[in-house]
Amino acid sequence: MKKIKSNKIFYGWYIVAASSLNNGIAGSVHWKGFTVFFIPISQSLGLSSAQTAIPFALSRAENGLLGPITGWLLDKYGVKKLMIIGTIITGIGYILLSFATTFMSFLIIYLFVISLGSSTAFMQATMAGINRWFIRKRGIAMAINNAAFRLGGAILVPLLSISVLNLGWEKSSMIVGIMIIVIIMPLSFVFKKSPESMGLHPDGEKITSEVKNSKNLSMDDWTTKEAMKTKAYWLLVFATMFRIAVHGTIFLHFIPILVWKGESQQASANLIGLLALFSVPLIIIFGWLGDKYGRPKLLLFCYSAAALSLFLLNQADTTMTIFLALLLFSGSEIGSGMNWSLVGDFFGRKNFATIRGTMAPIYNISLFTMPIFAGWIKDTTDSYEIVLITGSIMLLISAIIFSLLKKPKKNNGRGDRI
Repeated sequence: MKKIKSNKIFYGWYIVAASSLNNGIAGSVHWKGFTVFFIPISQSLGLSSAQTAIPFALSRAENGLLGPITGWLLDKYGVKKLMIIGTIITGIGYILLSFATTFMSFLIIYLFVISLGSSTAFMQATMAGINRWFIRKRGIAMAINNAAFRLGGAILVPLLSISVLNLGWEKSSMIVGIMIIVIIMPLSFVFKKSPESMGLHPDGEKITSEVKNSKNLSMDDWTTKEAMKTKAYWLLVFATMFRIAVHGTIFLHFIPILVWKGESQQASANLIGLLALFSVPLIIIFGWLGDKYGRPKLLLFCYSAAALSLFLLNQADTTMTIFLALLLFSGSEIGSGMNWSLVGDFFGRKNFATIRGTMAPIYNISLFTMPIFAGWIKDTTDSYEIVLITGSIMLLISAIIFSLLKKPKKNNGRGDRI
């Protein structure tokens, strides 16, 4: 096997760069931008808050069902092929969405085109790619990708809001679709299956012995069956379930929540952008700290801060106090990358996407129910108070579970049993 020359940039960093552009542009618009479409679509199609949340919620249920399959496909066939297909389908979906005139057409296009394509187009695929290329520097590599996602949100969510308010949500949706196909799809070709496929070693370290490397990898990599027999796997699933349920629900309803607090739609989009911008350097710093000192205790701090944020947001009554409360919610932004880094830390590189995919049906159940619940609460009480308090409690539970996590050890190749 070839050795890596010290004066060359490790190819894994090109994977990180492509991932960052993917999520910073398309990923941020897809996951964070939907809150910008929320009110205009509901008004245009005559929908309640609960109805508008249904396509988003059902797409999470769909991703949950497809998670094990897409994870297995990513591990088996590599990121590039799945990402090419996924980005094209997602882009076409947003173009088709611009022609939706009824709730049913909106539901079908979002659920069976956009959601289906995005399952392998953005974050899941890029994190699988990064995890294949890094071990010791996994945290900082994923943190850069995560930070780019937030930076993209800081820039593009306010711009998308301007587009929606001036051009309409239909034309804005078409622009998003074209952008994904023309700009994002070509990035797929940067992804290579693994460092070993190029004669390299994770993190850019020199290869000393093929036998030694294969031994180290076999010790580090867990099968899906082995992982699911450990306590760490199930604690990670439930911690992830609580934090994703709240994170996804809040970001879907973010602009409606801030409008409920008295802000305009554009001011709300600007505040969300500032939150993402504030999070960017912290995500990178915490990614580095996680590599150096471990992640569970840092996650306890991050999600405790996010829990406090929602409690304070419920009490806030001025733009300044709302913004200060939102700053604490950056803990939820920071923790996301560290959450998925733990999957790689605990179970290795080979089956990362498959193992992560098996978690999806469980945590996506909460993402199916909670956004609709939040919309129903707003429709029936004309308030988001119950949503914010419930979210605060759930984030605190997640923080406590994360703090209890410890790396599992294999026992005769079977893993620590529950």
